[in-house]
Amino acid sequence: MEESSTPVFAPDHTHTHGDCTVVPLRGEIDLLTAPDLTRFLDSLTAGRHPDLLIDLRQVEFLDGSGITTLVRARSRAVAREGRVRLLCTHPPLLRVLRLPELRLDFDVLEHMPAPEPAT
Repeated sequence: MEESSTPVFAPDHTHTHGDCTVVPLRGEIDLLTAPDLTRFLDSLTAGRHPDLLIDLRQVEFLDGSGITTLVRARSRAVAREGRVRLLCTHPPLLRVLRLPELRLDFDVLEHMPAPEPAT
């Protein structure tokens, strides 16, 4: 794998969609990119009731460290009475995220949901 010059996330591309924060990711989420992404997602799940929609539609590759990062974000959100959903349309990623053996149990969406009203 080659090191990409394009970061997997851009904080300025994060935006709200109704009551949730959309986090668009791209490229490869792997051993090289996961530490920075983990820190970024930790900052987004630090408060009460975090509601993240992590957009994986432009992600081409996800390894075990990337999955660990997503699981960590979900765990932190749930511990703070929030949630993390994934938006994914890439068939290879969908297969991994839905593998019963991994027991990931993510809420995986294949389409952008209608915005929920802010509470």
